[in-house]
Amino acid sequence: MLYFILVIVILAIIFNVISYSYAKKLITVGVQRGHNWYETTGHLLMDPAATEIVEAKRQQLEEAAESFWQTGVTETIKSHDGLKLTGKWFVTDRRQKNWVICIHDYRSTGKRDMSFVGKKYAEQGFNVLIPDLRAHGESEGEIIGMGWLDRLDLIAWIKQLMKEYPDASIVLHGGSMGASTIMMASGEKLPSSVKGFILDSGYVSVYAEFRYMLSKLTSFPKWLIMRYANSYAQKYAGYSLKQASATRQLGSNHLPLLIIHGEHDYFVPVEAAYTVQNATAGEKELLLVPNAEHLAAVLNEPKTYWTVVFSFINERILAG
Repeated sequence: MLYFILVIVILAIIFNVISYSYAKKLITVGVQRGHNWYETTGHLLMDPAATEIVEAKRQQLEEAAESFWQTGVTETIKSHDGLKLTGKWFVTDRRQKNWVICIHDYRSTGKRDMSFVGKKYAEQGFNVLIPDLRAHGESEGEIIGMGWLDRLDLIAWIKQLMKEYPDASIVLHGGSMGASTIMMASGEKLPSSVKGFILDSGYVSVYAEFRYMLSKLTSFPKWLIMRYANSYAQKYAGYSLKQASATRQLGSNHLPLLIIHGEHDYFVPVEAAYTVQNATAGEKELLLVPNAEHLAAVLNEPKTYWTVVFSFINERILAG
């Protein structure tokens, strides 16, 4: 009997050691700037639909927006914890009150994800701000905020915009982590200049995304690894995975939002769109795009995408 108990104890210790090891790896590859696992392995592992064709379409749009990007003026601000954050302003008309702030995705940059989006808004007469999130692009930081730390940075950008353009009416447009950043910011006390949100392929919580990532890394039981990962993230990244919840923050939101999601999104499954729709206390509309992968709705159905976006903004956001 004693031998049996000893074996159980040893197995439990081994089980916990392995779980903790996986948890540390999960957090490190997930939030550490410059970790190349995502680029070399993780992206295709997490999102097998991210084909070369999709990336080529995105690259073409970025190249087409290059001349627009060059017209931007670079500005920096300080985050609440002292990081230098960099963004670009595109002022089509200083008398124009309508602004959009475009927020990019995980391990990307404002230019890559949002130059062509910003160009489209500018063509409709909007002034545009496109920041690089902390630990991305030209902004400082070593820890990726996954939307949770970024929510406060976004509010800092909004306040900076209001300081220079106090009469601004602001729409927030984000893709994937950018969309989740907006949702997480929605639970804070946002300035009255913010009028509504465009949310493309946002995830509902960092915990859910990391659990999904873990399922791609190992068949080892996830519950214990995630318990360790949640506590390790608090020490390593400065926030727990469960704390960083878009849906919990949306419960305090009363601003209108448009949810856009591809029906073939395997990186952030389409169920997330329904969760967001049910979580918000504000007016909402849902656009599902058939056969579209993660963040590919604008690539597959650009006419539908932009018709719905600008109709929603004009009728449900700025009209109010």
